[in-house]
Amino acid sequence: MRSNYQPVANTDADHENTIPTASSSHTLLLNQDFDDFQANSNNHNNTDTNTTPPPEPPSYEFDIEDPRNDLHKRSHLQRVSIGFQERILEPLVENIIHPFFQILKFIQDKADYYLSKVGNPFILRRLFYIVLMSFVAYYILSSGYLPNEKASGSKGMFSQHDILFQYAKKSVDLAKFERDLEYISSMPHGSGTKGDVAIAQYIQDSFENNGLKLVKKMEYMAYANYPGNVSISYYDDKHEKHDLKLSRENFNPLSSNGKLSKMSLIYGDKGTTSDLQTLKDSNIIENGKDYILLLQYDEIVSQQVLIAQRFGAKGIIFISESYGENIDIVQPKPVGLPQYSTGDALTPGWFGSVLDEIDAKDSKSLAHIPTVPISSRQGQELLSLLSSDGITFGGGNEEHRNSGKIGDLIVDLDLETNVRERHSVCDIIGKIEGREQTDKAVIIAASRNTINSGAAYPSFGTSALLSVLQLFQELKYKYDWKPLRNIYFISFGGSEFNYAGSSELIEQKLTPLKDEVYSFIDISQLSIPFSTETDNGNTRGILNIETHPLLSKFFKNKEGHLNFDVSVENVQHYGDWTPFLANGIPVSVLSSGLTKNRSLPVGTSEDTFEHFKKYLEDEQNQESISDLLVYILHITAKLVDDPLLHFDITSYVDDIDERLQKLEQAYPGKLDYNSVIKGLLFWKKIGNEWTSWTQGWENIVWSHGDGIEPSLLSIHRWTWNKKLTNIGRRTCSPAGLPNRSFYKNILFGPTLMQEASSGSNEGVDFWSFPGIKDAIHDDNWKRAQEQVDLIGNVLHQSAALFVEETNDIGYK
Repeated sequence: MRSNYQPVANTDADHENTIPTASSSHTLLLNQDFDDFQANSNNHNNTDTNTTPPPEPPSYEFDIEDPRNDLHKRSHLQRVSIGFQERILEPLVENIIHPFFQILKFIQDKADYYLSKVGNPFILRRLFYIVLMSFVAYYILSSGYLPNEKASGSKGMFSQHDILFQYAKKSVDLAKFERDLEYISSMPHGSGTKGDVAIAQYIQDSFENNGLKLVKKMEYMAYANYPGNVSISYYDDKHEKHDLKLSRENFNPLSSNGKLSKMSLIYGDKGTTSDLQTLKDSNIIENGKDYILLLQYDEIVSQQVLIAQRFGAKGIIFISESYGENIDIVQPKPVGLPQYSTGDALTPGWFGSVLDEIDAKDSKSLAHIPTVPISSRQGQELLSLLSSDGITFGGGNEEHRNSGKIGDLIVDLDLETNVRERHSVCDIIGKIEGREQTDKAVIIAASRNTINSGAAYPSFGTSALLSVLQLFQELKYKYDWKPLRNIYFISFGGSEFNYAGSSELIEQKLTPLKDEVYSFIDISQLSIPFSTETDNGNTRGILNIETHPLLSKFFKNKEGHLNFDVSVENVQHYGDWTPFLANGIPVSVLSSGLTKNRSLPVGTSEDTFEHFKKYLEDEQNQESISDLLVYILHITAKLVDDPLLHFDITSYVDDIDERLQKLEQAYPGKLDYNSVIKGLLFWKKIGNEWTSWTQGWENIVWSHGDGIEPSLLSIHRWTWNKKLTNIGRRTCSPAGLPNRSFYKNILFGPTLMQEASSGSNEGVDFWSFPGIKDAIHDDNWKRAQEQVDLIGNVLHQSAALFVEETNDIGYK
């Protein structure tokens, strides 16, 4: 319906400015008095016929419009709506809906008729509805459409891990793992290089794409150096100069620069204290005579540098191993000195500008002599020029090699690396937030950097980190799963620069990390767990785990690693986990033999994706990788999501006691261990109480509660968990070890020198009671007893705090 208003032209001056409207006319009418209205009415009746008629009233047109006749005037949307109604809705109602309801009414009437012969139709209909809805409800519940144990992956208040792990096993995406590995190992990515920037961004994007809301890039400034100019020349019998062909691969990260001219080259085998002492006793090397050492790589390269410096060597040339028939391969191993501290060499033990930077010449964590790696071919060339005089190394199946003597072979060594005293190193950190004890967390981490492509190490571990993260997010989306406590995923940078990334992180965030993190898991050294044939003919992968004594029982449990032979031992070597261990945080290092031992081609230019891909194509290896990823998920989830922490105090006490007995047997009657024994007995009592309490908790919650935990019991559990997380941090001394203040952990950590007096290091423990063993190495028994007493006091005081505490207090 439409209304058009047409104002009438005014014929009077008085109406000149008046534009009547419906509302204004109505208002004027209401403002007139009744008498005025009557008078006007009478006057109107007596109007003279000659009087000019009044203006015509406004004209209102009322047109009734048929939209079907004026369809062309409608908008496109209106035309569509009308067409839908005419062509679809009306036929649907007339031809389908109305007939359906008529049939339904007919059936209902017939049903009522027959039901009336049996009983009351009203009651019988409702009975039928109850039976029908019961069937529907049963179908929905059994199908898993509604949350139940199977559908939600939980039992009562806690996760049902076997269901989660079964789903994770099916969700492993090996194609994604291979894509990640291919990209990450597609370029050299040493710390602070363009390759590292690209890989770090790729990892950060992967974290964000997997749904992590808390992703952060942490950047630090650290001492670094990069390949520069290097040359090695030697002089033959005719004093003619010959140059070795070197390249950027002939580089040891953190080597010192230096120019050494016309110095004697002496072969020193592995460069152990015994090797060099033998050379000194034989007058091959003498005080006041300059020489350069030619050495084979040993297990701890930094220790070789320390010993060489102590014996007065001016430089070291390292001979790389051959890789099969390839004798031209070069191993560019780092030569930083983590024995004193890890992290930035100019701010050892503190972060940034807290204290003034020291000079690089005064840093104990830097090598102070130039070192250069060469190939096996080049090493053989130099060895062949040494005389048979001097002493001979090797024996048995080893090749005999002569040391030569001063003056035999004269060499020049010139090394000028590109030093960056302040260069960027970054970590990529992501977080899955917990739902219960959100002030506690587990870290799962992998090293990222290598000066080569590093497919087997460390890119395999980094790719595994991304795959495990994806599996956790799959559980979140499928089951709405959240762990009880937080999980941090960290990609560490700066590993070749004395583990700068992990060290600077813990130096910057020491207090919050010690408060929150109760377990650190490193997967950098994982690779394909190649299978070996067992006695029964089956093939199983091999996995090595180095861990804290509190967690040794947890990792020895065969649950979760049925397809692996797992060896569990104490932490025995350096890595990005070292600064965490140094500050009392329990660490666990997962390794495969290939990468743990740095077997070739690991760490060389031959460690490429093209070389590694052939292993990925094997179906058995694919199955091993899939099992490995699920196992990492398994142990992480158990540590972070089981209600009770898997810290076994009894195993912890037994481990310390066993180490103590070995120390006492090695040096009988030298030290008094009574204070340590008293502390261990105190902890043993606590361990028994913890075992008893866990058994009671499991009986109430699992055996009788079906996963439902009473509120009061929850509070007690949280208290126990919080107290357990303080055990590791309370084995620390604020002053640190004598002469090595970076290392605060007085129970577990590296000794300064890792050499057995017997000459063989096999089976010797260099990673417990470091303060005591350093003092014994220095033949300082007074200091050794002081360290024993310190350990006894720390054990007793930490046990007393454990019993008394209700708040999170302790050494910061």
